[in-house]
Amino acid sequence: MTDLHTHILPGMDDGSKDPAMSIRMLIAQREQGVGTVALTPHFYPDTESPDHFLKRRAAAWDTLRAAIDALPAEERDKLPRLSLGAEVAWAPRMSEWGRAEELCYSGTNLLMIELPFERWDVQLHRLLYDFMRSTGLEAVIAHIDRYFKIQTPSALKDLYALNLRTQISAEAFTRFSTRSHALKTVREGHAQLLISDCHNMTGRPPNLRPAMDIMEKKLGREVRGLFDYADELLEN
Repeated sequence: MTDLHTHILPGMDDGSKDPAMSIRMLIAQREQGVGTVALTPHFYPDTESPDHFLKRRAAAWDTLRAAIDALPAEERDKLPRLSLGAEVAWAPRMSEWGRAEELCYSGTNLLMIELPFERWDVQLHRLLYDFMRSTGLEAVIAHIDRYFKIQTPSALKDLYALNLRTQISAEAFTRFSTRSHALKTVREGHAQLLISDCHNMTGRPPNLRPAMDIMEKKLGREVRGLFDYADELLEN
């Protein structure tokens, strides 16, 4: 399995606070069968420039790699393969940044975008489409389940009509109150990427395996095939 949405990079946001916590999270990922992990800290363009964010991310990446390199070889070799990315908060003028491609998943033109936590309108969908057309980047929609209670069914339908890659959080399956809606979303083909969105080892830990077990029980083992292609996205 591949986890395309994590907050494991230390000291970047409200996720991992230090390399020791990051390594514990990576060990938990591997124990659940996750072979590749994307490190995707929050980027908020209204509070930070892309240049500043990328410098912070590079420094955090160097810190984590140094901590991993200090591990005994037998422990280091058990950790998942790592890749860089970002969870980018939506901003209407993103195409003017000039460095948006550096926020994509490494080696791809796929940019994870966190949409606003307020009611969407037709204008947002149009701006999102125009952004992709002008930059040549492809949007990956972060945690669609976070919008279930906020958006109208028609707003979600309009988003699905754009045929974008869409993530759904493992927590949406492990939490009973959202499980039914999450299963329906997967069954209808509106979510193709299972992600943990993990932040720590307590309240928001790595949890892909429990969610996958629930999906296999409710939808059949073939559901795993719906998410297999996530493994191919970071092959570069």
